[in-house]
Amino acid sequence: MSRTQDGSELLTGPGAGGLLRSAVGNSGGVLHSWQLDHVDHRPGRSTKALYRTMVSWPELDGPQAPAREELFGASAHIGEREKNLYVAEQTLVMTDGDINVRVWRYPHDPWLPMLPLVCYPDVVGRTLHDLGVALGPDPAVPIAIDVVSYRPGRRAVLRASQGDHAVFLKVMRPHRSEEIVERHQRLLAAGVPVPAVVAHHNGLVVLEELPGRPLARAVIDEGVDACRAEDLVALLDRLPASMYTLPLRPPWTDSVDFYAGIVSSSVPSLGPRLDALVRTIREGLGALEQRIDMGPHDVVHGDFYEAQVFVQDGKVVGLLDIDTVGPGRRSDDLACLLAHLSVLADYGNAGRIDRTMQERVEGAIHSWRTVFADRVDPTELALRSAGVVLSLATGPHRQQEASWEAATEAIVRVAEEWVSQARAAESERIAAASGPAAQIPSPVQPADPDSPSGVAPQPPAPAEQDGTQPQAQVQPESQSQSQSQSQSLAGSPPQPGGASPSGALPQSASSTPPPAARLPHPVAAEAPEAPGAPAATPGDESPTQERRIDTIQPY
Repeated sequence: MSRTQDGSELLTGPGAGGLLRSAVGNSGGVLHSWQLDHVDHRPGRSTKALYRTMVSWPELDGPQAPAREELFGASAHIGEREKNLYVAEQTLVMTDGDINVRVWRYPHDPWLPMLPLVCYPDVVGRTLHDLGVALGPDPAVPIAIDVVSYRPGRRAVLRASQGDHAVFLKVMRPHRSEEIVERHQRLLAAGVPVPAVVAHHNGLVVLEELPGRPLARAVIDEGVDACRAEDLVALLDRLPASMYTLPLRPPWTDSVDFYAGIVSSSVPSLGPRLDALVRTIREGLGALEQRIDMGPHDVVHGDFYEAQVFVQDGKVVGLLDIDTVGPGRRSDDLACLLAHLSVLADYGNAGRIDRTMQERVEGAIHSWRTVFADRVDPTELALRSAGVVLSLATGPHRQQEASWEAATEAIVRVAEEWVSQARAAESERIAAASGPAAQIPSPVQPADPDSPSGVAPQPPAPAEQDGTQPQAQVQPESQSQSQSQSQSLAGSPPQPGGASPSGALPQSASSTPPPAARLPHPVAAEAPEAPGAPAATPGDESPTQERRIDTIQPY
């Protein structure tokens, strides 16, 4: 096996074919073709990958049987022990002394022992029966299984339906399920509309299906009419204070270096722009700490975006994936939603949604951002949004999208747009605090038509307040202090002739949300591997986007 720093080259390059061929042959099959489908990459530590293959099984199906599609997972570890490995009997381990590679055939994921017991219609019926779950009124009706998502070594989500009745099967590492069940129960008791737990066992949690439809679908179809921004904030405010004692949910911006490292390792040409993004986000948040309290004063969802919220008739009726609920900052939840929406909006720029749909999403961003900025500091909101977008830039490579390099660059551009929004918000704050007579140089320069930031649109009109949400508290500051903080966010002054200094981001006068980049299929972030895990080390539980996997036929 070729030696790599973390196994990424081995599992994503041509050498992966040899590993798969050995694993398939060891099981009595013949590998005809393979394609990389999904990558989880931890630079310098480990890599997990998922492959779509075409395999024939002469001993099982006969020598003339056609090849069938199979999923295989692989994990490469260097310099660290494989944690929480539960079932390894049906995996093949290969090593050259420096790197260990484990390969398995779906659904025999060694970290998810319940997955083989719920992935096929005939098997899931027995499993649900043993757990006391009656899916439909007529047990003779066949059970249909849809694999919503599968992330090797981490989790899978499946939908089991029988007629008009359905439940969701959330498969995770067994050591986490008790905690997740307890969170669901506490939130339901507090009146938060999360799915009820029907049953659970050894890393399998069976959840009721929520009413309504995902906000992700509704906002594409209806735009801002999908629901009110005030109702989204109110949903978060219903998270009970008792959950403040749970482990701290680190802000996405705590890990911008980690995500930038993943992106730059896959697209090295983006390195300078990523360095500038990380530097500006960190310096901007550092400047904010000089004028507002940046402590974790709220109970937050931890991964709040449009796929996690269900709506019906313009009202919020459900909330998904509460694995990461705990102490944090409300700005992180609101920024997470805006960041995901801004990436979704760029589907139109790539021709993946039509222009009308794109305009609806952009309208929702514009309206909801104005309401959110009345609740939290606008500069912080934009900087946090930039950090979340940067985390999404790992998605195209992880999911092996077509033209993933271009998709990655587009998402990086969106993060740059949010940084420009932060500059604009800070400039507006200084102008409002200083009055028209003050002679303070503006840190915001006119947009360069040739820069990735594009053209600066007009600022939005102030939103009406309904009086129900408290305002962010801003400490008094001197004019010189305010100017210094804004200059820190803006970076170096422009050079003569409008040229930007080396490493500086394009300046924009825009105060509306960015047009945004691509959206891979969304997914919830996982909680830290263990309570108290370092905030700046996302590790193997780092979030990514998951993609739907077509139902795999039984064998």
